[in-house]
Amino acid sequence: MSGSFSLDWFDPAVKSSHSLQKGLDRVLLQEEAKLQFVRCLKLALAHPVPQSADRLTLLHAEIRRMSLTLQERLGMLTVDRPQAWFRHSPSIERATRATDLYEEPIFLRFEASRASSIRHLLPELWKQRQLSCDVYDPGASLWGRLLGFNRQLARINQLASPFSDIFLEELPEEIPDELRSPALLLFAKQVAELMQACQRELGACFERLWQASEAFLAKQHTQYVAECARQQQEQNEQRRQRQGADSGKDWASTSLDEALHFMNFRSLPDRDSLRQAYRTLAQRLHPDAGGSAEHFQRLSRHYETILKALGTKSARAPY
Repeated sequence: MSGSFSLDWFDPAVKSSHSLQKGLDRVLLQEEAKLQFVRCLKLALAHPVPQSADRLTLLHAEIRRMSLTLQERLGMLTVDRPQAWFRHSPSIERATRATDLYEEPIFLRFEASRASSIRHLLPELWKQRQLSCDVYDPGASLWGRLLGFNRQLARINQLASPFSDIFLEELPEEIPDELRSPALLLFAKQVAELMQACQRELGACFERLWQASEAFLAKQHTQYVAECARQQQEQNEQRRQRQGADSGKDWASTSLDEALHFMNFRSLPDRDSLRQAYRTLAQRLHPDAGGSAEHFQRLSRHYETILKALGTKSARAPY
């Protein structure tokens, strides 16, 4: 709001066009409004711990710590060595700021459905200034801290009733005319600048962590797909081996009667008759002649079975 303001707190009583009592009532109401406004500011900013810094200053320090953590640590978050996130290098361990780094991971073990949920939920949680939801709870991860800072900042930013329509980031313009003074305007301007700095730096942390998380999840997804493909390939190979073993078992268990019936013999033939029957059937059952590979393989097995029954060494099929 715009308008002039007076430094004389008793001015409403003097300039009142009504009775003396009403003039004094106006002064009391105005002074009570000032006190209530200051109480709302104190409720938003003051820390309950004695001798502690105000809430906004402390939160600003935490946001800067988060920014430093992301700057130092995000490069360590690799798919092949995610545990490197927790490892201090000797130079960092000796540094004075070593204690100013968070060490919580970004995500837990990768699950495709969970990763998809995270991608959709994080921006919404950030927008709504929520810590978690039924589907996703970031817990003590870096995202959990970041969402917590976002919620704290929103609570500090908005004053309590009856000044709930005033936000610290919009000061000093939103201070009512009757409450204005040069000192209050200067104080409000400093608070607004600190609030805006917190919002900018916290937003930068969100963007940095979001981009790194997207890249990390994309790499994990690629690794996950490759692992699924490898497992599927192993399962297919095991299935082929089982089928081969079953096929070998069938070969060994092929009976002489079945072989003779398949090759149209009523009794055990001589070797020449067997070869002639094989050639005739092979010309009909071979895949190149319109037959099937399965029937041609059966023919070969039955041919070997009858040869063994004749007491003849296994030989290559005469085709």
